[in-house]
Amino acid sequence: MKAFLKKYPLSAYFILAFSIAWGGILLINFYGRFSLFHGESVLSEGISGQLMLIWLVMIAAPAITGLFLKRMVDDKEGLKKLLSLMVRWKVSIQWYAAAVLIFPALLILIIYSFVLVSANYTPGLMFATGIGAGLVGGFLEEIGWTGFALPKLQLKYTPFTTGIILGFIHAVWHLPGDYLGGISFYNELYLFHFLLWILALIAFRLLVIWIYNHSKSLLLAQLAHASFTGCQLIFGPPAATTSESILWYGIFAATLCIVVTVIIFKDERLFFQK
Repeated sequence: MKAFLKKYPLSAYFILAFSIAWGGILLINFYGRFSLFHGESVLSEGISGQLMLIWLVMIAAPAITGLFLKRMVDDKEGLKKLLSLMVRWKVSIQWYAAAVLIFPALLILIIYSFVLVSANYTPGLMFATGIGAGLVGGFLEEIGWTGFALPKLQLKYTPFTTGIILGFIHAVWHLPGDYLGGISFYNELYLFHFLLWILALIAFRLLVIWIYNHSKSLLLAQLAHASFTGCQLIFGPPAATTSESILWYGIFAATLCIVVTVIIFKDERLFFQK
């Protein structure tokens, strides 16, 4: 098995990360007695507890898979290196600013501009939920996505191509959990919502690659993920209608893409050279 994992580390990572996450969701749905593929499921009694369990399974999958494969594929030294990158904090302050401030700055600008049009866009300001979910999700998920998968992909592809591949796969990996949490709200607009989610995740992944490749700090990738997730929970408008939610998130995704495009043109060598 070890020889197989060393030969196909990326395939092993994606198969295991998807299997643990999606398999866990199917089991939770089966024992929770509601169907994954019916929109009314999100209205079932006890859904909040089930969604919490689904979220925990999802974020644990990349961490478990990344740590396991790092030990199997790159041996003890590889695992030690991964863990050391998680505590690499002595980097330039500009990379902390990029990791932590870009997402709240964009969301504050967008959401509070929308508040001038409709009070429905007033942010929920759920600071405790946003900070807690952001930190837990960011620190666990990036062990796998950035700590293991990213370096392996960059051995084969440029950082730009790696970002597109990993961002797309990361978004699709979220699909079952996102569907359960959003189908009853988005209904027939769910596909459009998820396409925007894919666009945002690809832009996010390219930004993380930019930060990580300059800083060599997994900690900063984790903080960037925490900021990306947490700030959406903090500044998201809970009273917005379906179409209003699609609108503000579409503007956010498009603006994030513009920011990342500017970064790519300014740092072209980093993105397009292996």
